Parts: sequence; structure tokens; C-alpha cells
Amino acid sequence: SDLQAQPPKVSAPEEHCVHILAGHNGFVQCLCTVGDVLFTGSQDCNIMIWDLNNLQYIGTLPGHRGFVKCMAASLSRKMLCSGSQDKTIKIWSLETFSSTKTLYGHTSEVNSLVLFEGSEVLVSGGEDRSVRVWDLNTLAMLASLEQAHLSGIFRVRQLDSGDSFITASRDRTMKVWLSSTWQARRTLAPPHYDGVSDVAVAGKKGCFFSASRDRSIRRWDCKTLESDLQLAHAQGDWLTALALSVSEEVLFSGGKDSIIKVWDGDLHCKDMLQGHRGPISDLLTIDNHLFSASHDRTVRVWKIDHFDT
Repeated sequence: SDLQAQPPKVSAPEEHCVHILAGHNGFVQCLCTVGDVLFTGSQDCNIMIWDLNNLQYIGTLPGHRGFVKCMAASLSRKMLCSGSQDKTIKIWSLETFSSTKTLYGHTSEVNSLVLFEGSEVLVSGGEDRSVRVWDLNTLAMLASLEQAHLSGIFRVRQLDSGDSFITASRDRTMKVWLSSTWQARRTLAPPHYDGVSDVAVAGKKGCFFSASRDRSIRRWDCKTLESDLQLAHAQGDWLTALALSVSEEVLFSGGKDSIIKVWDGDLHCKDMLQGHRGPISDLLTIDNHLFSASHDRTVRVWKIDHFDT
């Protein structure tokens, strides 16, 4: 079924924003959390570390020679992984906060990383159209899926079954892959009308959402891999990021229009969060707060528990 966006409620600009993290000298590109620490990656080539208990700055991880585009972390392994425009993936120790290894293989920028805790692998997607699989124990490359898409890969996400994952690409398509064989299982249809920028998986609900530069959001069934709901014109420009509340009852979308929208599971708009002065690049929920990264060089922290009622 197709939805038309209805005029949403618009909160006062600072009504829900409880904090602003500032310090980067370039666009904030990506967010990652592990334990009670938040990592922010930026166009300034640095990763900043923040204490989630008091939202204070802890330190900076320098080392990349290009924008930091994506991160993934494991608390059990005390490990942070970061992917960059410099074509590398860096592995950092969360005990010493130092770089322990640099992984080479991608021939262009690394856009997305995901850690598969169950199968002990790191999966990366890049502008070079490839998906690469790395062994978390040896950090050797286990598989390289060349030409996985016809264009750069924007996002890799694990589907909740654990044995499959999804890739989203600039080529307008999403593909589901089996991690047992690293083979493509299906290309999802119909494709979006422009690049697919993000995917959010609601495992408990058995569905996932895709956001696209075509300004639409689609809901898909995890089992059938069919889309049962599409919302055109969800935002005024490219959609760039998605995140789900911990309960999975609320979906957040961010766009090039600097606005964050709040949706229920049936894509009815509940609110708009305004305050950023640049495109939204990443969204992350931690307990009852939403963290938003923006080209305005800040990360905003929003209180979101009231949306779950």
C-alpha cells in the first residue's frame, strides 16, 4: 500500500534536544557505541570518544588519512573498527585506545562496517562495489565479493536471523546475502528510484525499513523479503539515515534537509526534530536517547522516551 505523508506535528526546536556534542572540525559522518562510550567519526579524519554517563569528551583517536565513514564495535572483544575514505579499516583496542592493525583490500572508500558477533566476522562494504569479509580472530580476509552491486555500497546490515545480511547501494537496489556461503540470495524488488542510503532492521517485528535518496521510506517483510508499505516524499530531500527505538515501535529518519522525522511502525509521522544546520549523516538510539550526526559538525542528543508511548 502507498501512503501519503500527512502534515506532522513540529516540536519547538529545542524541546527535545538535551545536549550538543561539539568539537569536530568537519562533518560528523558516523556514530558508534560500546559499553558507556560513544564514538563519533568525522571528515576531519579523527574519531572522538565521549562518556555516555555525563556526555563529556574523553579523547581523540587520530590515524586515518581520509574521512572516517563508518564504525562498528564489540564489547566482548574490546575492539573498535573504523572504515575510511583512505580505503582502509583500522582496528582499535578499547583497553589502550590505540590502533592495533590496519586492514587493506578495498580499492576505494569504506562506507559501511558490521560485526557479526555470532560468526566472528567483520563485513565491510565499499565504494569499490565490493563486500569483504574479515576473520575477527586473525583479521585475515576470508572472502571478497567483487562487483556485489553495480555501484558503490552505502550500507551493510545483518538481518536478525543471523545467517543473512543485506546490502544497500547507490545502484538503487538492495541484496540479501547468505553468510554461510557468502552468496547473493535475492535482489529485492522493486528497486528504489535512487540510491538506497540506509536500512534499519526491526528483528522483533520481523521487518526492516529502507531509506533512499528518492526521498522515500519502504517497509519490508524479513521472511518474504517483499515490501508491504511505501511512503513517497517522506522528507524534502535525500533521506540519509534511519534508526529504530530500542522497542522498535518508533522509526527515526534523517535527511539532507537537516530535519529528523519521527514515525510509527506504519510510517505515520509523529514529530519533526529541528535544530541541525546541515544534512543529517547518521542516527543512533541508545536507551531513551537519539544521537544525530550532522554536517554542521555537531552531534545532537534528543530525549525520545515519550515517543514510545
